[in-house]
Amino acid sequence: MNTHRIPGVVWAVALAVQLLPLTARAEPPVDAACQSFTAHHGGYRISAAFTVDAERHAVISPPDCAGGSELLWIRPLRLNTDEYLIMQQCTTADCSKAQVVRAWNSRGTMGPYPVLSDKIPIESGVRYLLWMQRVPLPGTRSFSQIDREGTALVFSPVGQPLQLGFVQQALTAARQRGPTRVKRTEQKGSSYVATFRGGSSVWMQALRGDDRASAP
Repeated sequence: MNTHRIPGVVWAVALAVQLLPLTARAEPPVDAACQSFTAHHGGYRISAAFTVDAERHAVISPPDCAGGSELLWIRPLRLNTDEYLIMQQCTTADCSKAQVVRAWNSRGTMGPYPVLSDKIPIESGVRYLLWMQRVPLPGTRSFSQIDREGTALVFSPVGQPLQLGFVQQALTAARQRGPTRVKRTEQKGSSYVATFRGGSSVWMQALRGDDRASAP
């Protein structure tokens, strides 16, 4: 994945993605959310009908009828060398613990876990956290690997840089700042776009298998 850099300072941003549980039905209900899967591309129907919680502005939900068979496509843009985008899946009811599903730095996806697809399966009823952390380090230093297990909204990289004292200081300062709100959200074409303070953005789509692709 190619990313583009921009000058300037971009602060840490948190964006929580919460998937809503579905009732037991063979087929999803026909409502405005389901009907939003209208764009067709690459064998998928696409929806950008993500919504922002009116009270908790950091919480974003995919289309109501999504869950179980859909995929989530995420593409971060304009990440600087000190920015990291992390997607976590909550492993406890209160979301105090979470497992990293995917993480990105300015060069692309972070290790050490292999990434076999740029699409992420959506599990019904599971809560996800998608957020950005800024950790300034001297020069062009950056983290390339992340700990899969950990605390929600806490950036926990792994690797040799952690042996340096100033790196630990930078991580402590970043955790104290914590995540902040997204600057704005909008729909561009068939994508839902969240823009962070400073200009970095994340493009998202919910994907569903296109019935037309398997039609005779």
